[in-house]
Amino acid sequence: MISLLSAAPQTGIYTIPEAARYVKMHGKSLRNWFTGSGGRPPIRDAEIESPDFRAITFLDLIEAVAIRSLRMDYGISFQKIREAIKNARERYGIEHPFAHQKHKTVVLWPDLHIYLPEDPRNPVQLTGKLTGQKSMKPCIEAYMRDLEFDIDGMARLYTAFRYKGQEIILTPKVHFGEPAIRENGYTAATLYKAAVAEGSLEQAAELYEVGVDSVDAAYRYCNSELALV
Repeated sequence: MISLLSAAPQTGIYTIPEAARYVKMHGKSLRNWFTGSGGRPPIRDAEIESPDFRAITFLDLIEAVAIRSLRMDYGISFQKIREAIKNARERYGIEHPFAHQKHKTVVLWPDLHIYLPEDPRNPVQLTGKLTGQKSMKPCIEAYMRDLEFDIDGMARLYTAFRYKGQEIILTPKVHFGEPAIRENGYTAATLYKAAVAEGSLEQAAELYEVGVDSVDAAYRYCNSELALV
């Protein structure tokens, strides 16, 4: 665990309200995932050591995206997710089962399975009665298509939005993890605010010397995904 004061910029730091917007969920719910509530334990421990829990790292954000996907897209229970994280850590020494390329976690409903480097073809069951046994059945990959990884296999970039060939990405290496246009590096908020101030996508594109599609993607992302006004 790292302290908030010692967290390096390349770690990517997000306040809880900020992270909640990017994950598209309520801030209180996100906080509860990492701190627990009503006597229930947290789903996972946050990387940053902070008494009042003010921020999370990029990897925490990625795991929150994964948990939301597992809940919303696959109907996986919090109990199963908590069990998967616990078993990944205790059985296989894996701290980030939802953010590592070599330890890809997949869904074979209603349970979670994980691929291990020693047998990349047959995932091991993380939850349920057959925990620890291998599965020969086809699995559904959950959310991993939106991630890119560094040479160590850890998630380093998340594509949050795609439109007209443009991609809005989050990575600690660009604007400290703020959503940005992959093609030109401008933050989505910068192009969105320019479009609002200039009164048109075309004028904002001319002002920043970028394509209209970049401004359009930024505007749509900020307006619909982040609900900026």
